[in-house]
This record gives sequence, C-alpha cells and structure tokens, in this order.
Amino acid sequence: MSTSTGWIYNFIQNEIIPRSYTRRTRVRSRTSRGVREVVPRPTRGARRQREISRVRIKCRTLPASVAENAALRIGGILETELSQLKVEPRIRIEPRWIEQPLDHFNPRDNRLWLMRYFERIDLWKPNGPIYLFIGGEYEAAPKFLQGGIILHLARETNGAMFMAEHRFYGRSLPLETSNVQNLKYLNARQATADLAHLIKTLKRNPKYTNSKVVSIGGSYAGNLSAWLKSRYPNVVDAALSSSAPVMAKKNFYEYLEVVSTDYMKYGTLGCHEFIRKMFKSYDTLLKTPQGINQFKKDEDICITSDMARPENQHLFFYAQASHFMLTVQYGTVEQIRKHCAEIMQPANETTSLKNSEMSRWLYGLMAFDFWNKKEECFDVNFDYLIDEIKSGGTWLTSWAYQKCSEFSFAKSTTSDRQPFTKNIPIETFYKICIECFGPTHDERHIELAVNRTNAYFGGKRPRVKNVIFVNGELDPWHTLGVLEDLGPDVPAVFIPQASHCAEMKPDKPGDSKALITARKYVKNVIKRWIGFHDTAHIL
Repeated sequence: MSTSTGWIYNFIQNEIIPRSYTRRTRVRSRTSRGVREVVPRPTRGARRQREISRVRIKCRTLPASVAENAALRIGGILETELSQLKVEPRIRIEPRWIEQPLDHFNPRDNRLWLMRYFERIDLWKPNGPIYLFIGGEYEAAPKFLQGGIILHLARETNGAMFMAEHRFYGRSLPLETSNVQNLKYLNARQATADLAHLIKTLKRNPKYTNSKVVSIGGSYAGNLSAWLKSRYPNVVDAALSSSAPVMAKKNFYEYLEVVSTDYMKYGTLGCHEFIRKMFKSYDTLLKTPQGINQFKKDEDICITSDMARPENQHLFFYAQASHFMLTVQYGTVEQIRKHCAEIMQPANETTSLKNSEMSRWLYGLMAFDFWNKKEECFDVNFDYLIDEIKSGGTWLTSWAYQKCSEFSFAKSTTSDRQPFTKNIPIETFYKICIECFGPTHDERHIELAVNRTNAYFGGKRPRVKNVIFVNGELDPWHTLGVLEDLGPDVPAVFIPQASHCAEMKPDKPGDSKALITARKYVKNVIKRWIGFHDTAHIL
C-alpha cells in the first residue's frame, strides 16, 4: 500500500513519547498593535524538566513503520545493533537545549522554541574537529555517539561529537502537531537552518574556533547532511551522506522493484516464484465473500474486519510485503536466503507467512495494537491509521506530513516488475494525505511539492563540495541516491551486497571485505578534507 515509507504498521512498538510539554514563557508586548508574543524561555532545570517528571507525557502504543522504521529504525541503524554497541559506562552524555527561531526565514516572526541535542566531548583535544550526527524522523539518543563511524572518526582525530534532534520529533516539539497549521514549520529547509544555527552557536565557544565541522547523516538525515553543506557551505567543512534519497519522488515504485531483484538474485531456487504465487493467492481469496472468509481464518483476522474494503486489503498487502522490505533494506544476502528457506517450508504451503521466524516476531509485535484480546484475532482497520496520524503527538504525524508536503517516497505496486500483485496502489497514499491534512494535499499538491523540493535542493545533482555519498546494493533507497561521482570533491561509493546505512554501523563479524574497505575509504576521505592527511584508500 502506498501509504508507504512510514505509515502502515504490520507491527507495533511500545514507546513513551511526549504528546506535548509545557514551558514557562515570557510575554513580550508590541505596544503599536498590542500583540502579545509568547516566547519559550529556558528556566532553571529546564533540561531536566523535559527529561523527567515535568515533561507531560502520555504512554501510548505506537504504530511503527514496517519498512523504514522497522525495529525502531534510528537513522538506518537497527535498535538490535545499537544494543550490541560497547557502551562506555563512565561516559555520561547529557542532553542540552538551544533556542531556535520558529521560522528562520521570516524576520517578523520572533517566536522561539527549544531544540534538544546531545554533547560528547571526552575525546576532544584542542583544535580537534566537531562531528555533528544529524537526527532524522525519530527521537535522538546518546547511543548514536557511542558507536559506529562517528566514534571511530572522533577517536582518530580527537573530535567532539554532537547529535541534533530534528524539529517536531522526539522532545524537540515547537508546537502541537495535531493542528495542521502548525506543521507548516516542519520542513527540510527549516531543519537545515536549525542545524546551521546550532553549529554557529557551538563555534562561538572559543575552544572550537579552529575546529573543522563534519556533518554525518543516514537515510533522510543523509539528505540533510548533504543539503546542509549545499545551503550553508561555509558552516560545514565536510559531510557524509549515507543511503540518502536526495531525489524526492511522488511514486516510488522502484522500491519494490529492487526488493524483487534482491530476492531473484540472492534468494534460494524458486523463492521469487513462491512469493509471487503467495501474493496471488491472497489476491484471489479477497475477490469473493467465500474467499474472504477463508482468508480471515488463515490469517487470524477478526470476522468483524471489513476485508472487502479496498483500503483494509491494501493495509494487509503492505504489511505482508514489508516482511520482504525489511529483509533487503536492513539485512544481508544470507538473511535473504534464510528468509526464503523459512517461507518455503512445507508448513507454509498454505500461503500464510505467519509461520516464518520473522513473521512470528512481527505478528507478536502486531498483537500490541491490532490484536483483539476478547475475540483473539487481528482487527485490520484502515481508519485507525488515519485517526492515529490526525491525533498528533508522535513521529507518525510529523513524518506523514513531510511525505505529503515535501517528499512523498510512497512505495507502490505500480510497476509490473515485482511479485506483490497490484494491491499497494499509489492512490491510497493520496487518500491518506487528503484525509489527514485536508483536501489541498491532493495528488497535484504532492507533485508540485516534490518538484519544489528537487528544485531547491538539486535532486541527484546537488551543488556541493566535500560531500561523500554512500549507498548499498541491497537497499532499495539507493535508486533515489547519488551513485556516481559528481566531481573530484564529491565521490560516490556503491557497496555490493550492502544494506541501508551499512558503513555507518559498528563493525561486526561477518562484514564483507567490500564493506570494511568502504568504511576505511570514507574515514580517510573525511579526514583528508579536514586536514588529517592520511592517504585515502583506493576502492
């Protein structure tokens, strides 16, 4: 279903997210018109307020994205991998807060808000660089500064590390997201301005006067890393843009084409055809009342779920296709083969995916929200998705809005070169945008928004220097990224058999020679750009 990239939930994560939090304010008055401006004011203990008891929170069961935000996707790094990092117990990384203009581009708007960021300076020595890890459509966390390529670079160059949280995500909430009018301040243009303001503020500290600045980001945050260097070239000296879909696209049908190619190329014998037949079986069953009844029994779907409704069918198909999306985007060639072996076991010849190891995990997580305890079945209801987005207060609303107003990135089955039938239509995505954000967010609006984004930031040919773009073969997002050098100072690295943001992740046993070599090359290029003259590794 083209609700794609962030909104279908074939599994649910339990998270505690602040729906909103209150701040003490100071009130300014313009005597000429008697207009009162409410401006957030940092107070004593403000940082702690937002971390513990003074933050007004609501414990909720949240839908997680089945593809992009799988397993609590954090900038392309899975939570399971983060949990394996060797975290130094004595290193305490505290949250900090900085005032940001609500609108960087309107000098008449004096409203401010507090953006959260994290600081780690235990490795820093005088004249060492600043590394800024850019947060994307998720909550910032200290663990991003405790492993992976940023930690290696900081250790090798005596660098200071910072992580910035994106406006309207995590604790960095300028305004309530349940009001669509407030969301006009949520966009990549404002976000890059936030990052530039943060860097400029850090550089005012005398100890960082001579420090070079490196921005690092993966996935959407990889876009921001490149765009920050493009729009503010004098603020950033070098940038890593990992698995970044820098070209916005209204209908991202290529995503499922790559999923299909990965399973065809690396799956076991007959796996791709098995997938095609499995999804065709779902399609056939859902065409008749008798088939729908059988389908509900096979998939443990509640009798009361209206599976004749097209949107509910699309929700199911997207959830099922996400098993395969997850595997290629975050997995390895070996995991693709393992997944094929699981779904092709004799026990699964009934066409159900429920019995595979990954599916049992996903269905278990689904039970937190779709599971009807009283009836002991899954209640598939498209309306719940709409209600959840419209209610605001979580990353779901923010990311949905950005998709509908800037990027789309909507996955669909428009192409014939995929095995998932035609049951993830792009039109369902348009319907979500209209129902959640109003009739103006129709297909035409999305098309114009995508064109504006590409015109402003440059699409696949951004005007940049000292930016390195990295993509992996398995990752479907590479089709929207920079895959060829744009110049001597804008190299592109394409890693065979690598997944989403693979080079940013911590080293682990089993990493391919190509991935290990790419990590070394990326580090050496960045170090050369900031004055550490190691000879760059040649791929």
